[in-house]
Amino acid sequence: MPSPPPSPLLFLLLAIPILVSSSGCATLSNCNGHGTCIQATGKCVCYEGWGADTDIAYYKAPDCSQRVCPSGRAWGDVPTSSSSAHANSECSNMGKCDRTTGKCACFDGFAGDACQRMLCPNDCSGHGQCLNVKRMATMTNALPLSNVTTYAGYESTHTWDEDMVYGCVCDSSWNVGLGSGEVQEPEWFGNDCSLRHCPSGDDPRTAANELDCNTKKASWSNEKGVTGNLCHVDCSNRGTCDYRTGKCTCYDGYYGQACDQMDALARE
Repeated sequence: MPSPPPSPLLFLLLAIPILVSSSGCATLSNCNGHGTCIQATGKCVCYEGWGADTDIAYYKAPDCSQRVCPSGRAWGDVPTSSSSAHANSECSNMGKCDRTTGKCACFDGFAGDACQRMLCPNDCSGHGQCLNVKRMATMTNALPLSNVTTYAGYESTHTWDEDMVYGCVCDSSWNVGLGSGEVQEPEWFGNDCSLRHCPSGDDPRTAANELDCNTKKASWSNEKGVTGNLCHVDCSNRGTCDYRTGKCTCYDGYYGQACDQMDALARE
C-alpha cells in the first residue's frame, strides 16, 4: 500500500527554523547601525555609548537605538559594605539622561558631563574662587581656617567627594589666616561671597585690644591664632556695618571709617 503524501503542515514546521535563523537581528532593526548582530542568538552587541557591556546605565536598548550618558561616582546610593558606597552611576545620580543625545540634564546645583561636580552659589558673586575641597584643604585662607592639611587619596572610601564638592574661597584685600599679621576673616564673606566686611578697628571704649586674636579660635574651627594674629572687628564695635556696601554707620559720639575715634561727648 503506497505511503500517504507528506502533510503541508509538516513542510511549514520544517521551514520555521530556517526563517528564524535567517532573520538575524531584523526584528531589532539590525542594531540600528550602533552594534554588531550575533546571528546565532539574534541579539545585538551594542557599541560603547549605545549600551555596550562596559557602559553604566539604568537602561540599555536591546536594539542599540538609545544612547547612554556619562557616569561618575554617585552622590548617593545604597552602600555595599560599611566602607564601600558611591559606585559609578549614570549622571552620578544627580541628573536625568537624555537618551536621544546621550547628555545628562543635571539637577539644580550640579554640573559636569556626568553631573559629578557641585556648583558654587552665584559663582561666588565675582568676589571669590570656586574650588574643590581637595584644593581648599591645602589652603590656609580657606574657611573654616586650619593649618595646611590634605583631603585626598581615598576616593573609594573616605575622600570619595574630594574633586566633586566645590565651595567659594572669598577674596580679601588683606591676608587671611591664623599666622602673624593675618586676619581671621576675609573681606568678602558668605557662602557666595556676596557680603563685605566693614573696616576693622579696636574698640575705643575697652582697655583690651579687641584686635588681638592670639590663642583665639577661628569661627567654625578648632584652630587658634598665633602671636600677632588679628581678629576682625567690624566698625570697632561702635557702629553698624552695612554688609552690602562694606561701610559703617557710627554710633553717636564715634567717627572714622572704622568708628574707632571718639569725640568729646563720647568721652564723658
